[in-house]
Amino acid sequence: MSILLAVLAALVYGAAVAVQHHEAAAMDPARSLRPRLLLGLMIRPLWLLGLLGDIGGFALQTAALTLGSLVIVQPILTLSLVVSLLIGARFERRRLVAWEWRSVSGLLAALSVFLVVARPTSHSDASASPRRWFVTLATVATVIAVSTLLGATRRGTRRAMWIALAAACAEALMAVFAKAFGDRLGHGVLGTFASWQPYAVAVCGVVTMILVQSAYQVGAQTTTLPTLTVAEPIIAVALGVVLFAEHVRLDGWRAPVVVIAVAVMLGCLAFITSHRVEPSTTTNG
Repeated sequence: MSILLAVLAALVYGAAVAVQHHEAAAMDPARSLRPRLLLGLMIRPLWLLGLLGDIGGFALQTAALTLGSLVIVQPILTLSLVVSLLIGARFERRRLVAWEWRSVSGLLAALSVFLVVARPTSHSDASASPRRWFVTLATVATVIAVSTLLGATRRGTRRAMWIALAAACAEALMAVFAKAFGDRLGHGVLGTFASWQPYAVAVCGVVTMILVQSAYQVGAQTTTLPTLTVAEPIIAVALGVVLFAEHVRLDGWRAPVVVIAVAVMLGCLAFITSHRVEPSTTTNG
């Protein structure tokens, strides 16, 4: 059931991402990395439709994580890339060219190999010691802060890549909080909202939204979406291993195959970003 819910979440997320990327790309670049970017987007009906998709996708993702684990659910969510690129191409009134199809296929194939060969944990509980939570959150927050700073001081593709990396870290952290929140729901309404999990989801959600929309705004779809789609599950898998004792199998022949799969993912990402389709320069709002 967790796999089915993850696939449905990927489809909903993919459609939402395409719509939000289209709307964010039309905003004034001066709003990037600022809360007023969200204020400007909130008056755009199509973006609000994408926001509803985000909420629906998050609900499905939370349900999948409650029943499953980060190391199995998050890689499945990479299916959203295919949906996003297809719908995004329709917005741009163009067809995906051969190299885009090959790169996307390579990404998804490599992630599929990882999922099958690494044999990730099918279920886990969101329980970790306070010390492990503190160290993990401090580390991820530092990476987000540094990546955001580098993105703010760069231009062009490098700016988009750094902001997208910060957004990917935030999304991975959001997945961790979603799993912790989903597991906490079993304690009832009062027990859930007397804990820290729902408030961590709320705060992280706002930060994630600002970073993700900024990444959509400053970069071409073929730059930001692959970065987000590939980096986020890799980071989420690492967090699942560190926090919740989830695991992937790397014994014997599996280790080199998993390494090759990750290398292929990164190679496809590099190819996409070096053969990018430039975004429209038209802005309004």
